[in-house]
Amino acid sequence: MLNMGGPETLGEVHDFLLRLFLDRDLMTLPIQNKLAPFIAKRRTPKIQEQYRRIGGGSPIKMWTCKQGEGMVKLLDELSPDTAPHKYYIGFRYVHPLTEEAIEEMERDGLERAIAFTQYPQYSCSTTGSSLNAIYRYYNEVGKKPTMKWSTIDRWPTHPLLIQCFADHILKELDRFPLEKKSEVVILFSAHSLPMSVVNRGDPYPQEVGATVHKVMERLGYSNPYRLVWQSKVGPVPWLGPQTDEAIKGLCERGRKNILLVPIAFTSDHIETLYELDIEYSQVLAKECGVENIRRAESLNGNPLFSKALADLVHSHIQSNKLCSKQLTLSCPLCVNPVCRETKSFFTSQQL
Repeated sequence: MLNMGGPETLGEVHDFLLRLFLDRDLMTLPIQNKLAPFIAKRRTPKIQEQYRRIGGGSPIKMWTCKQGEGMVKLLDELSPDTAPHKYYIGFRYVHPLTEEAIEEMERDGLERAIAFTQYPQYSCSTTGSSLNAIYRYYNEVGKKPTMKWSTIDRWPTHPLLIQCFADHILKELDRFPLEKKSEVVILFSAHSLPMSVVNRGDPYPQEVGATVHKVMERLGYSNPYRLVWQSKVGPVPWLGPQTDEAIKGLCERGRKNILLVPIAFTSDHIETLYELDIEYSQVLAKECGVENIRRAESLNGNPLFSKALADLVHSHIQSNKLCSKQLTLSCPLCVNPVCRETKSFFTSQQL
């Protein structure tokens, strides 16, 4: 189960940031090996304070474990021929790191491994980075895998995923005053990307848009909605509008009942618990004069979401496919040769 991860304690924040800023799949900086430690050290106190405000650490590992447990339990029932199933967690920036997960899997003597991204929508900077880490592990240690690898690299419109989002939205809409319910603006918020990445052909924006479209279709287009983007860093152009700017703009235009929906995240972490819940729903909302602002619950421990994960893996096993057709296509203006090597690694496996 591949994801970025998050520090469970304040003491892990620095190393989390250091690994993040050293990841060339996520961002490319001049003299990155020297600049990344400087940025990580400088930002650590600020980010530690944010984690302190949400309880002292990220719950992403806890939720991933719960989701994994629910998934494998259902999988054993769905696919007894391939049981027992076991999940492993592979994070990019905190322990257990992707490389550590692979080492554990190798020690366990597995015959078949599925690199299952926990990002429903593919981006070269998220899922791509995690898959690259798998390829790099084998390339750097100089040995062939003892396991047969395949990957579930994206699933933006899976019916049960869409149902989970729709259910959580309906639950939160019911908490608005009845006379305001139909006026509530639904803001689907996803992590933003630099436009330089988007312009190379990264499929992330359209895959996030596909999720939004399917969710609103399931809801019968009951409310006005927009897709907005959060967590911009630095002065370069990023996907917009930014979530905070959208909230301000809506309030200026008299739309003061807002429902925030984290659409690219499958569990709570710093971007939901601090950015959406504190920065936007408390501080910014008060400044702007928002009447009612709520945030749809993340998928977290929803049993239907575990069912979605199990169904994805079961269908993948039955399909006997190595990856999606999309993974075989490089971004038209790709500048990262490792991406091409990673694609070759997965498409050359023999199941």
